Amino acid sequence: MAIVDGQTLMNAADILNMSQPTVGRRLAAFEDRLGLPLFVRTGRRMVLTDSAQAILEGARTMEREMNAIRRTLDGQSQGFCGGVTISAMEGTGSQWLIPVLASLKEKYPDIQVELNIESRQVDLLGREADLALRFGRPSQLDLIARKLTDIEFGVYVSKGYLQGVDAIQTMEDLQRVQWVRGHFGSDRRDVVMDFILRSNPQGFGLGDYVIAMSTSSPTAQLAAVRAGIGAGVLSHRWACSDGELVNVLPNLVMANYELWLVTHEGLRHSARIKAVADHIAEAALRDRSLFAPNQALTD
Repeated sequence: MAIVDGQTLMNAADILNMSQPTVGRRLAAFEDRLGLPLFVRTGRRMVLTDSAQAILEGARTMEREMNAIRRTLDGQSQGFCGGVTISAMEGTGSQWLIPVLASLKEKYPDIQVELNIESRQVDLLGREADLALRFGRPSQLDLIARKLTDIEFGVYVSKGYLQGVDAIQTMEDLQRVQWVRGHFGSDRRDVVMDFILRSNPQGFGLGDYVIAMSTSSPTAQLAAVRAGIGAGVLSHRWACSDGELVNVLPNLVMANYELWLVTHEGLRHSARIKAVADHIAEAALRDRSLFAPNQALTD
């Protein structure tokens, strides 16, 4: 099924956490046992044959049943040992979550965490992960979610960039700066463009903003702002941890997203998964003022 979903052997290898040659050998062995080809190779893409199309729905049903069995077994696990897979976005996952997991290791040394950093929303129903950090509450009925915190974004520039522009004191002054634009895939909106669209009633329009650089990587966006290429809409927690950036309008919340911790309903009674989820939730509550300083002040 990984080849069907990934469409190439390389993507299937990433999904299965195997090497591409290993996936190819397993496919060849399976086709030999069946006595018929399952895929036709068109360039790098793997296209199902008619025979494979005929059994695809049955294979999907078997996959769902196997995932249900795995969830049931994991849901009954009462020990604080074993593996837990977490999916998180860059920044929150690659930076904030790492020390949180370090303290988790001290508390539960026999729990092994696999942390996958990705911008897409993983399939929790298909057990691509046990826990996921997501912007926004999920709508699927079989998922349970816990709100961790709000994440506020502000306008940040480097100290060097400030020396080359007039003082930025009002929203109108933002028309004079150039922007480092982040666009991070279909699962996350561009907060700069979201701000521009929401601000149109105040007289601002797309033509009032100059994009100096665009990037699909949050880490690259942060580095570009630090290098003085332009201003960026960054989360307060990430920007403040850098130490080299300045929030030019501290009272202005450019965007506000909710951070949720999500898991499958069938895993809610797994002791190790619950322990990891509770530990992450406690850390988010402790660090709330880093994620949303303006809201923390008003509570």
